Amino acid sequence: MTGRAIKIVSARIEDYLEVIFSLEIHGHEATVTELAERLKVTKGTVVSAVKKLVEADMLDHEPYGAVALTETGRERALSVYRRHTHLYFLFTELLGFGKDKAWDLACIMEHEMDDETDGRLLALTDFFCRAQREGATWLKELQSEMDDPSRLPCPLVTLKPGMKGIINRVTSEGSLRKRLLEMGLVPGSEIEMVKSSPLGDPIEFETRGMNIALRRSEAATVWVRRKKEDE
Repeated sequence: MTGRAIKIVSARIEDYLEVIFSLEIHGHEATVTELAERLKVTKGTVVSAVKKLVEADMLDHEPYGAVALTETGRERALSVYRRHTHLYFLFTELLGFGKDKAWDLACIMEHEMDDETDGRLLALTDFFCRAQREGATWLKELQSEMDDPSRLPCPLVTLKPGMKGIINRVTSEGSLRKRLLEMGLVPGSEIEMVKSSPLGDPIEFETRGMNIALRRSEAATVWVRRKKEDE
C-alpha cells in the first residue's frame, strides 16, 4: 500500500471498513443506503468515504452498485473488526461494563492500536476466554475485586481509625524508603490505622505486632489495599 493510501484511511474511514466487513461476514451486501443507515450519516457522506477507499485500493465499487472489499481492504477491515471484538469482550465479560458503554469504548480505542498491541490483546482475550470456559475461580475473584472500588490501592494516610490494609507498595525514595522498609512496611504486610494525634500529625499504626508513628507525609508514600473482614 502506498503512503498516500495509508494516510487517507482515517479512524472514521476505518469505521466504514469495519461495517462493510461485518455485513460481508453475515452474508449481506454493503450498499450506500445500508452504510448510511448503519453509520448514521448522509448518503453523500458515504459516497465521499467510498471514493477515498476506492482510491486507497481498499474497495471496489461499480456506479449504483454495492461496494466490495478488495484483498487489501479486507485485511485492514479484519484487523479493525478483530480489535473491536476483543475490546468489547474485555469490557463486557471481564470488566462488567454495559453493552453500550463497552461498544463506545471499543470504538474509541480500536483505531489507536498497532499490530503488537493487537497481538497481545488477542492473546489476553483468548486466555480469559479459556479461563471463563473452564470456570477458573481466580477469574471470579478478579471480577469481584473490580466490582469493589474500595479495594483499589490508596495511600496509607487515607485510612480511618480501625481500618486495615495490606501494604501494596512504597513509593518514597532514598533514605525515607529505606527507613520505612526497615520499620516493616514491606509489601504484603498487614497494617491497621490506630489513631492520629490531636493535631493530626503524627499518625499511629500497628503492624507486625508493633505500634509505629508516621508523619502524614511519610504515610502518604505507603500504598495499601483495603482488607476485607473475611481475609
